[in-house]
Amino acid sequence: MLEKLLNYRLINITAAIISVYIIGWLLVLGRDILIPLIIAIVIWYVLDTVARYLQGISLAGFHIPRMLAILLSLAIFTLIVLFSTDMIATNAVALAKDAPTYQQSIEIKLNHILSLIVPGVHLDMNHFNDLFNLQKLVGWVVSAVSGMISIASLVLIYIIFIVYEQAVIPYKIKALFPESEKNTRVHRTLSLLDENIRTYLTVKTFVSALTGILCYIVLVLFDVNYPAFWGFVTFLLNYIPTIGSLIAVIFPALLSLVQFESYVPFLGVTVVLTTIQFSIGNILEPYLMGNKLNLSGLVIIVALAVWGSIWGITGMILSVPIMVVIMLMLSTNPTTRPIAVLLSSNGALEEFRD
Repeated sequence: MLEKLLNYRLINITAAIISVYIIGWLLVLGRDILIPLIIAIVIWYVLDTVARYLQGISLAGFHIPRMLAILLSLAIFTLIVLFSTDMIATNAVALAKDAPTYQQSIEIKLNHILSLIVPGVHLDMNHFNDLFNLQKLVGWVVSAVSGMISIASLVLIYIIFIVYEQAVIPYKIKALFPESEKNTRVHRTLSLLDENIRTYLTVKTFVSALTGILCYIVLVLFDVNYPAFWGFVTFLLNYIPTIGSLIAVIFPALLSLVQFESYVPFLGVTVVLTTIQFSIGNILEPYLMGNKLNLSGLVIIVALAVWGSIWGITGMILSVPIMVVIMLMLSTNPTTRPIAVLLSSNGALEEFRD
């Protein structure tokens, strides 16, 4: 009996490993289709959140109709994208032109600092080009924005169909789950999923925008070149858990190091930006987010690496909401609930009963 039970569990574990491998392979294979779809879903969440806010505005008892609110939110989003694209293009061209000069200055300054600490030691920057390469950072930002623009038409088509599907989903759920208990459970799961994702995207967008604006102000005050560009880069990088905020401090700080003769601006920019990132990332964001995510810190780091290897930068940015969805779906099934408990930060999960 014990041997049969062990064989049964071994078969289940093997089947689970094979399933994970196949799903991973399909995710990599279908990235050209899935990434635009995921981006469309994220943009739709942002547009829908703005539309709900617009609908809540009362003008002499008049409320903006749903469709008009969606169109207004889409127009606002389009204007922001066009402005950001123009700003990135202008700053990126100038920064790319000056990058080789800055790169040489970085090597000189770092070797000077190192010689003060350890006399006679010389740092070979060839081993650190990937870490301190401004040209690669500019290329990454430009390619990321260009990639978004290149798939914009497909994303727009997805958004249109998502808006349409949103209206008919309740009818489909009712047809799929005619029993009132199951129907209620599915609605509860989807509602909780929608609330968690909407909270994450709203809070993350707000704190990322706030961090980017504060970074811009700090760099303007210290007279560092390309403050708008670095502010936008900071906004993007803050969507990447943990390492994004670190990178967002390193590059503006390095630019201030090579731009000025004195080390005072470098120290000032580093200290102030680090303080901003720490305060927002460790105090404000957790306060606004509350216990909505409930993801283990280790799970977030592992998810960052896994989804980054599957979908690149897009995977890194979406790693947290994807894991929130996975954890919630696992928690609804008694068989997979223990896995969801392991993924959570404190083991306290929503109860789902038939």
